Amino acid sequence: MKKKKSLKLLRIVLLALGLLLVAYSGVLLSVNNFNLGNILPGLLGLPLLIYGIFAPFFNQWFSHGAGRVVKWIFIIGYLFLIGVFTVFGIRMGMAANTAPPENADAVLVLGAALKGKEPSDTLARRLDTAMEYAQRNPEAVIVVSGGQGPQEEIPEAQAMRDYLVARGIDEGRILMEDQSTSTHQNFANSKKILDGRFGEGNYSTVFVTNDYHILRGYLNAEAVGMTDVHGLAWRTLLYTAPPSYMRESLALLATYVFGADVT
Repeated sequence: MKKKKSLKLLRIVLLALGLLLVAYSGVLLSVNNFNLGNILPGLLGLPLLIYGIFAPFFNQWFSHGAGRVVKWIFIIGYLFLIGVFTVFGIRMGMAANTAPPENADAVLVLGAALKGKEPSDTLARRLDTAMEYAQRNPEAVIVVSGGQGPQEEIPEAQAMRDYLVARGIDEGRILMEDQSTSTHQNFANSKKILDGRFGEGNYSTVFVTNDYHILRGYLNAEAVGMTDVHGLAWRTLLYTAPPSYMRESLALLATYVFGADVT
């Protein structure tokens, strides 16, 4: 009897959690572009939802043979992901909680998704953060870095330059890097531009991105040989933070396993 009550409670909890995660992905996809971060809660919630709906069948199947193996694969898999999200979440928060120097030679703005030809909310906030810093440091050049994604009408760098110029930034301060399609390429391609401008290693750089992205930015900057580099974080909106940190945790895991040049 006690076991049946425990299984009933587990069913209710997992059903509610699965429904919440799937609905959360639906809300994110309704207001943002389609990407792994926005569908990840739904991908994690769907098995829980299915189990909650068909719990009597699954409980019987899980009790023996192949079903028992599948049950433990799911349990270990979810525990592993919880561990990854927790460890990397703490590390991302620590990396983002730093203040860059005020006199850097260059400000590197890492690209993000566009809506047609306009910066998404995330990218606009990165640009606003970079503008605030650039206004305090008028001698710094600004590198806008981002190529054209499959859902975008123009390269991200072009939209970023237009956004800054429309808000009073002198176009002569802006250097465009419009070929990159990954964080690693953001840094590798931008380093070539800055090396040509200042000479290799003769400059300091502040890169601007979301708080959760700062740690991977440092790893990629180190991988391409940028030494005097500092992160400047824009704080992610609360409602998009959980999936963003979850997605970034998986990207960091891939970085550590396969190397920075794949992310």
